[in-house]
Amino acid sequence: MTKTKITIEEVKRLAGLSALEFSDEELAAFIPEFEQIVELVDEVKNCDIGDAQLAYTSHKLSDCREDQAKPSLPQEEILLNSPKTKKGSFCVPKMLD
Repeated sequence: MTKTKITIEEVKRLAGLSALEFSDEELAAFIPEFEQIVELVDEVKNCDIGDAQLAYTSHKLSDCREDQAKPSLPQEEILLNSPKTKKGSFCVPKMLD
């Protein structure tokens, strides 16, 4: 199995997509973690499941309703109720370290 190399640019892109900000040192620290995640996903993808059958589902697909688009309040109006916002989202106090 070939080891996938993750670049700092890819980590920066993921952080940006998640609207997260990190120092260059923090971004560099993510690289080995992401490489390990990719390796684990590759291992799972390469598992031979043979004739394995689905053993459990939480519900029958036939029980699901069709998606229906419904009118919603405008984002700007909803954010007016928030004491603090950033980039079109609610800002909340940090709960975990």
